[in-house]
Amino acid sequence: MVNPFHQEILKLIQKNSGKPTQHTFLDSYLGNDHMRYPIAAPALRAIAKEWMRAHRDLPTDVFADLLTSLIEGESSTEKVMAGIMMDYSIPMQRNFNPMIFDQWLDHLIGWAEVDAVCTGDLTITQLPADWPKWKKLLIKLSKDVNINKRRASLVLFCSPLSRHKDDRMSELAFQIINRLKSEKEVLITKAISWVLRSMIKHYKENVATYLKENKETLPKIAVRETLIKLKTGRKNVRL
Repeated sequence: MVNPFHQEILKLIQKNSGKPTQHTFLDSYLGNDHMRYPIAAPALRAIAKEWMRAHRDLPTDVFADLLTSLIEGESSTEKVMAGIMMDYSIPMQRNFNPMIFDQWLDHLIGWAEVDAVCTGDLTITQLPADWPKWKKLLIKLSKDVNINKRRASLVLFCSPLSRHKDDRMSELAFQIINRLKSEKEVLITKAISWVLRSMIKHYKENVATYLKENKETLPKIAVRETLIKLKTGRKNVRL
């Protein structure tokens, strides 16, 4: 049975977009060939914000079922919308078991979909609040044969580590980077760079030391971008 809330949100997407497209020039960039609705991110956010405001009484389990339905949807737009809706959820709605991300990631392909679901306000509040369960999930994902899950084991750290000084998170982040740093795929190398740069605000000295000690074994792009961020506070320096 199709989730009725999912159908309601999909109709709002369709109403505010053009004809869905597939196999476009964006496929190689975004990392998948899922159908997409031509709708701007601000419009998606506006839909999500208004809908979630009108459904603040939505119970945790019902909200989780809605997110699952969206993530298992046909289009990349529906999957991305799930991530956006989590940003506008209230704390009570976020108390689902984080292991559900393992199920969700079976339906997410490429950096755009993975990052949309695995970064944002929910991870900022929930990783520190329910760390034992998140730690178990992160370790499991980092060892998975699915590269999208391994990327998720990195990018799930990015939002919370940019906001919080939490030694539990930083210690595990370094461990997972060590586990994955020999991989050559850009999905992993760019994610390692992102995590290291996210840690600089609260762990600048730790990141600098780690970079110095592991310079020869880390992805070159991660070393380059992190060094620039350490020196300038920015990812890239324009000449």
